[in-house]
Amino acid sequence: MYTKCGEIQEALTIFGKLIDKNIVTYNTMILGLAAHGHVQEALDVFSLMINRNHTPPNDVTLLGVLTACSHGGMIDKGRQYFNKMTAEYGIKPTIKHYGCMVDMLSRAGLVTEAYDLVQNMPMKCNAIALRTLLAGCRVHGNIELAENVRRDLLEVDPDHSSDFVLLANTYASLEDWNQVSRVRRSMTAKGVQKPSPGNSLVGLL
Repeated sequence: MYTKCGEIQEALTIFGKLIDKNIVTYNTMILGLAAHGHVQEALDVFSLMINRNHTPPNDVTLLGVLTACSHGGMIDKGRQYFNKMTAEYGIKPTIKHYGCMVDMLSRAGLVTEAYDLVQNMPMKCNAIALRTLLAGCRVHGNIELAENVRRDLLEVDPDHSSDFVLLANTYASLEDWNQVSRVRRSMTAKGVQKPSPGNSLVGLL
C-alpha cells in the first residue's frame, strides 16, 4: 500500500521491522523502489535478499531489478542481471524481461542493440516492446531503424495510430516533410485516425 502511494520511507520502515522477510516482501519493496526512481535502494534490497538472507529470486524479482536498471540508466548492470537470470538463478526470461531490456537500451540510445535483441528473442515480440523501440528511434533520430521497426509493427498491430504518429514525428524531427506527408497519406489510405484530445463539457447552473 505504501509503495503504491509513493510513501517509500513508510514502506522502508515497515520492511526494516520485518523479522521474517520472504520473496513477496522483497519483491514488493524492490518493485516499489524501482517504480519511484529509488534505483540504488532497489538494488541494495536485492543484494540483501541474495547475499545476506539467501532468498532465491524469482521472475518478479528480476523484473523489478531490470526496471531499476532501466530507470537508472545502468546499462552494464542491466546486461549483467539479464545474463544471470538463466546462468545463475535458473529463471527463463519472459517477454516482460525482454521488454525491460528494450526500454533500457532504447533510453540510452542503443537502439541497434535493442533491435538485435528483439530479432533474437525466443518468442514473438509484442507491440509494446516494438513501440518502445520505435519511440527510442524517434528520440535518437535513427530513421532507418524506425522504418524497420514500423514494418515489424505492421505484422503485429497494423492499424494502431500511435505507430504512424511516432514514425511521422521521427521524420519531422529531421525536418523531412516529404516523408511526414507520405506517412500521413498512408494513415488516410488505411483509414487510421489520430485520436482526438479528450473534451469535457462543464454545465453552468
